[in-house]
Amino acid sequence: MKKLYTLLLAMAVMPLMAQITIDDFENNPRTWENVSCSSGITNNSHQEGLNLSCKCLQLVRTPGCDNWSGALTRFATPYSGYKYLHALMYRNNTGQPNVKVTDNGANLDITPTTTIVANQWQDVVFDISAMSSIDFVFFMADRNDLTEDAVVLIDDIILSNDATPRNAPNTACETTEQPVGEDGYQLVWNADFVTDQLPACWNIEVNGDGGGNNELQYYCAKGVSLGKDPKEGKHCLILTATKEDYNGKKCTSGRVNTKGKMYYTFGKIEARIMFPNTANGLWPAFWQMGNNFDQVGWPKCGETDIIELGHQNAFSKGTQDRYFNGAMHVGRRWDAVWSEANSVTWSYSVTESFHVLTMIWTPTSIDMYMDIDRNPNPYFHANLEPNDDADYDRSVIFGKPNFLIANLAIGGNFPGIFDIDKITALADGPRSMYIDWIRIYQRGDAGESFVSNVASEEIELDPTAVEDTRAEQQMEKICIDGKIYIRHAGALYDILGNQIR
Repeated sequence: MKKLYTLLLAMAVMPLMAQITIDDFENNPRTWENVSCSSGITNNSHQEGLNLSCKCLQLVRTPGCDNWSGALTRFATPYSGYKYLHALMYRNNTGQPNVKVTDNGANLDITPTTTIVANQWQDVVFDISAMSSIDFVFFMADRNDLTEDAVVLIDDIILSNDATPRNAPNTACETTEQPVGEDGYQLVWNADFVTDQLPACWNIEVNGDGGGNNELQYYCAKGVSLGKDPKEGKHCLILTATKEDYNGKKCTSGRVNTKGKMYYTFGKIEARIMFPNTANGLWPAFWQMGNNFDQVGWPKCGETDIIELGHQNAFSKGTQDRYFNGAMHVGRRWDAVWSEANSVTWSYSVTESFHVLTMIWTPTSIDMYMDIDRNPNPYFHANLEPNDDADYDRSVIFGKPNFLIANLAIGGNFPGIFDIDKITALADGPRSMYIDWIRIYQRGDAGESFVSNVASEEIELDPTAVEDTRAEQQMEKICIDGKIYIRHAGALYDILGNQIR
């Protein structure tokens, strides 16, 4: 009996753990129930600052959604003895998040003790000391009236008795290995534009030929730069349209491509881009063409438009900030083209803020998505069907290597404006398209290929320069026994750059 008393006494005075983790969203995340609007566990799109993890919880509340929109989790055994709830948060504005905790039916709505900042990870602290225990935690994006979407990322949720915000980075995903996603895709190429130099795999186009669409701009090096975007301060590749006299044209802009330097077949491509408001007359696009363009020309090489904005169909409806399309084109001649396109009018603006584009390209189909975690259905789908006419055989033409293109066109057939004085989008000065990053993923499936013909060094941007022409030894991606390797200069390397033989 004395032993039992001693044990119970020791347990009674034993201090609680300094903190306990509720969820870090990595290997075994909790179940989070969506409440109104949109929420779910997603990839961490901002691996920086205090949070380098792979996964996090995302809350999205649009102006039309209930002010309690968010996500909740329940505990089979209540937590007690903790005064503060901490959560790493990244949000697109300085609005106040809110958390509700419950204890056997009693509940409490709490706002943070910390000052909220936008566009960076911070440790947000909630005082839960009024509750003896909690069996339920409910995060809400924003309880105030909204005029634009409130997007909140949440990670590394803990209970603690220390009110001091954490300042040590969460490195749950800090690894030298490239993670394989649940869909089997692994990163094979990444363009992050984090310096003031352009990666050598990009060509800067210099011409004033109108792109075959009666466009008004002269593409030149001065239309391409690297720097920070005005909303989030991300270091980006920037394409800028300017109304000015240049080489016989009335405006300039930027267009870049990876032709002959980086090209691939099949996989998942993603890009995080901020498009300018196109009204009226701007035509931004992110797309790809067959790398045999120099040999067969357009349209025989095939063209896949992952996204285009600024079409004249949206002018009269005033929906240019929400109207966009995906498309494919192929044919025997410029006047004998087969095209498939789909245009959509989104429920929210896709300009003046960053959005993630995803294209999943397989031997049998192409699907395109905008903000796939929020909108799981493709805005464009096409089957790659065989055809007896070789010039229109989609299974072959769209089953070979393609290179990437990004551009900001001005006027032309797509917007239906051919007079620079009617390009109202440039009335108040230059407008820019910001590319935060571009990534290509593959699974080692049959038919996949990836080739980079340049080394990893970057090139200085020169406003008077034409495209870089340096030749480098070929680097080729190959698949052996289901694993991805790089062959370069007679040697074989794994995907991390370790020489195998």
